[in-house]
Amino acid sequence: MPLDVARLRDSELASNETPDACWAAVLLWSASWHQVPAASIPDDELWLAKQAGYQLRGKIDKAWLKVRTGALRGWVKCSDGRLYHPVVAEKARDAWQAKQRQRWGTECARIKKHNERHGTSIARPTFDEWIAEGCPQGQPLFVPRDTTATNQRQCGIVPSELDSKRQGEGQGQRQGDSYSVPDGTDGGSAPPAPAAPPGPAQSPKEKSPEEMAKVELWRAAVSVLEQGGCPESQARTFMGKLVKDYGQDIVRDAVTAAVATQPADAREYLKATCLHAAGKRKRPNQQEQLEESNRLAGEQWEAEMRAKMAGGGNAS
Repeated sequence: MPLDVARLRDSELASNETPDACWAAVLLWSASWHQVPAASIPDDELWLAKQAGYQLRGKIDKAWLKVRTGALRGWVKCSDGRLYHPVVAEKARDAWQAKQRQRWGTECARIKKHNERHGTSIARPTFDEWIAEGCPQGQPLFVPRDTTATNQRQCGIVPSELDSKRQGEGQGQRQGDSYSVPDGTDGGSAPPAPAAPPGPAQSPKEKSPEEMAKVELWRAAVSVLEQGGCPESQARTFMGKLVKDYGQDIVRDAVTAAVATQPADAREYLKATCLHAAGKRKRPNQQEQLEESNRLAGEQWEAEMRAKMAGGGNAS
């Protein structure tokens, strides 16, 4: 919650009320910042006293009556039965608008990156258009190799562009791999169409259901992470580490949950979900850290003493 220092210093609250009442007022402002709607508090005496620090064992402290008027200076009761503070509401409105503009900027940057990466021309909405559409975030965007012919024409893609440069990404690209330039190209031009479909002897080996499931899992995970602002290369590296640390089954369940919930921070969501599923603790508590530190110090001291004793024996 932003605090307008000069405005508070020169206010009637600071000039006319006691320090205890001023502090209780600030605590109520802070509590209202996290309420829904923001900048409001319930018209409940026990709740107000508790948030201001004047409630003990379920009862209101008698000192609350001395500071109540000053603590509630400026609050207005509205039609929904809650109390609203005009100044806190002003700050909440400005903060919400700033957050909306930041989210809009992130969405426009995601669309721009998608257009640059895949050669599409998807239009970026203005701020007013984005607000009117309900502030969509992380909406699926057409990818050339995944789109149908109709969607390809809508995105301005021609069939010769369907050889995506992402063909070999995430498969351990190395210098000299054939993924850098597709076979049959000349200086990066589109490959010629095959003369005839391959015969039975040339038909590629079909993927097993397990391999297909792994490919779909990888694609869904990268899509969720990209929508959260994570670059594709980092998304693939992050997913590879998750699979290594927690296994395919746990990561698959975490990705499924992320696709359903569409979290704002997909990386933290996936990591936390995998940690929870694996039953691991994030970090030892303070007592465990102290015991571990004492154990290491004792082992170090013992090693030093043995070294000194061994040195003394050799000298004698």
